[in-house]
Amino acid sequence: MNTQRRFTYLAAALLAAFALLAPATSHAKEKKPRTKERSGTYTNSTGNSGTFDKKTTKQKGERQSETTWTNQDGGTGSRTTDKTRDQETGTGTHTETTTLANGKTATTTGTTKKNEDGTISREATRTGFNGKTETLSTTTTKTENSRTTTGTVTNENGKTATLNTTATHGDGQASKTTTVTSPNGKTSEREVSTTRHSDGTGTRVIEATKPDGTKETRTETFTITPNTPAPAS
Repeated sequence: MNTQRRFTYLAAALLAAFALLAPATSHAKEKKPRTKERSGTYTNSTGNSGTFDKKTTKQKGERQSETTWTNQDGGTGSRTTDKTRDQETGTGTHTETTTLANGKTATTTGTTKKNEDGTISREATRTGFNGKTETLSTTTTKTENSRTTTGTVTNENGKTATLNTTATHGDGQASKTTTVTSPNGKTSEREVSTTRHSDGTGTRVIEATKPDGTKETRTETFTITPNTPAPAS
């Protein structure tokens, strides 16, 4: 994977990981753990396909999730995340581990803080599947139905890329566009569009545009199982 693609992948992975980590929201009032499940199938423009299942458990101050998938060859992968937040201090933490079908692993750890002006600052470090480490530093501004994030991604050689993300949601629709500009000025873009229906089904389309203009897409079709009480530990 070249430098530009590593920057783009890292930015997308870290922003997705932190997307729901904003401190001090109404979710913090939940008293009993609740679990939601999303499962379905995926296909992409390179001919790969498979199935996936994601279980998310929320309780006051913490959100945990576990995702597993099986590709067209029977290979399996997984991703586990643990996000915490403290409403009083406006701070949070995040850890994530992803394991591919070939056994390679990537890990991410980070912190978040709500600032006095209402923006959210994030710092994170990711060790990729190739063993190389990169860091992310961002600031997010949120409104009722949207958020904007700007920041930098720095690799272990000290080279820095910039990123900009805009996201909106409402009426069963959500979209997110992330643009990464590498140190050499080349840009990559990743667009995610999600549609959720009232019956719990939905689709998610991810389109990645490389610096040379070529595109890759991934389409997911899923069903969401409503919140249920989490199993007793």
